[in-house]
Amino acid sequence: MSKSELIKFSGWAFIAGSFAFITILSNSDPLAIPGSVISSILLAVGMSGLRARYGEKVGRLGRNTLLLGVMAPVLLIIAIASMALVTIAQIEEGLWVLLFVGPAISLLGLTLFGLAALRSKPMPRLNWLPAFAGIWYPVTFTLFSIYDISHKGMFPDQYLPALILMVVIQFLALCMLGFILVVDSPKELATA
Repeated sequence: MSKSELIKFSGWAFIAGSFAFITILSNSDPLAIPGSVISSILLAVGMSGLRARYGEKVGRLGRNTLLLGVMAPVLLIIAIASMALVTIAQIEEGLWVLLFVGPAISLLGLTLFGLAALRSKPMPRLNWLPAFAGIWYPVTFTLFSIYDISHKGMFPDQYLPALILMVVIQFLALCMLGFILVVDSPKELATA
């Protein structure tokens, strides 16, 4: 696969990852947990294309922060495997939030890349978009996890509208970033 094809494919992976990400809102663990895993994998593929396209222009810090996002599926599998070591009571008291840590790690890497992109401006336009596309879920996940664990697994229903708004913003921003990658993939010169 050429670099141009990889970048275009990764743009489509970002878009598909945003659709998988939205399953987190479903009130069904059999849908939300696999959605979290699939979203992490697709977002990692998307970030590998983002790294291939803009990595040289954004600098070493931006390039390396995308590796954090690419490693998220591995970290998610470790989190899921560690769930086997804890008791049912600990899971019911809030440790179940670890099942949704994969997208948070991926999107934290995207946010950090976005902050580096604000400084170096590697993209032809919308250099603020990676930070905007990445920040919502990691912040919300962190706040929600602290609330959930401190309240022994009680879901904060009063915050559900804010959670839905965050996921919708995240979905739209990730789709936009995916379309930018698809459209902005470099055209390779044909060799004679």
